[in-house]
Amino acid sequence: MIPFFKKYKNFIILFLLVFITLAYFLYKYNKILEKNHIDILVSNQIEIAQNEIINQKNQALSLAIIFSKNQTIIDNLENNNKIELKKELIKILDIIKIYTKQDIDIQVHTKNLEVFVRSWEDKDEGMPLSDFREGLVKAKKSLSPYVSNELGKRFNIKAIVPIYGKNSEFIGSIELIVDFKELINRLKSFGIEAIILLEKEYLQIASSYESMQTLEDFVVLQGEYNKDFFEILKNNQNFLDKNRPYYEYKNRVIASLPLGIYNNKSVGVLQICFDKNMKNFAYLPQYSYFGDINGRQNSKKSEDFIKKEIIIK
Repeated sequence: MIPFFKKYKNFIILFLLVFITLAYFLYKYNKILEKNHIDILVSNQIEIAQNEIINQKNQALSLAIIFSKNQTIIDNLENNNKIELKKELIKILDIIKIYTKQDIDIQVHTKNLEVFVRSWEDKDEGMPLSDFREGLVKAKKSLSPYVSNELGKRFNIKAIVPIYGKNSEFIGSIELIVDFKELINRLKSFGIEAIILLEKEYLQIASSYESMQTLEDFVVLQGEYNKDFFEILKNNQNFLDKNRPYYEYKNRVIASLPLGIYNNKSVGVLQICFDKNMKNFAYLPQYSYFGDINGRQNSKKSEDFIKKEIIIK
């Protein structure tokens, strides 16, 4: 055996070196393939989430435009008849809820951007909103519909449309408000768990969430959420950082999407979590919509487009 080894020593050593080298490069190649798989998966899942946000905004804006053309709403706003206007709002919202099971709130504003009527409460009538409602100010300034994830007493999707009275005169605006519950449910059907987080510093404005669960520098906006996902974020708070596009945790991938801007600062985040071994790469249908969607990249472009394309006069 020893003479055999001595005779083929160089060959055996060369074979082992080649084998180890090939094994190393095969390992590295598999790692590259795995990373590419995860990169594609993350891109796909983020696109699904973005499309669903667009869809929610699209629906909210469509309904707000329809409400703004309701003659009963226009007449009661023009005649300062709050009681009858609220009756009309509740009547329509009840019909919508019967057929869609969706909870929607509506607020009507005066031309001076003050609260006129709210469908969900009778408080704060006459309260000025221009100091902290950027979307409302933009809608009045442009006299065009505007939709965004906006900060107010609550943080949610707000679609605002101007209302015109006699002689096409601007008399106020109507705001349709949708929370993120439907978005969370839709994402869940695609295998994506989601948690909506609001920056704590905005609780002085979004006072409705003062008693909600906290997570580092954020407040969880949902009353119900995936507890396992919450524990992952709680025990790995670096996952809340925005320095990387995504993080891997065991067999899961965690990523985030910005949800709103206030005074050029981030307001909220959509944290998503999904199985990194999932095989379904199916995309949602594309929705044609040009509202204020991507706060990081396309907000200016989208705002300019919606001003050109959707003008109610």
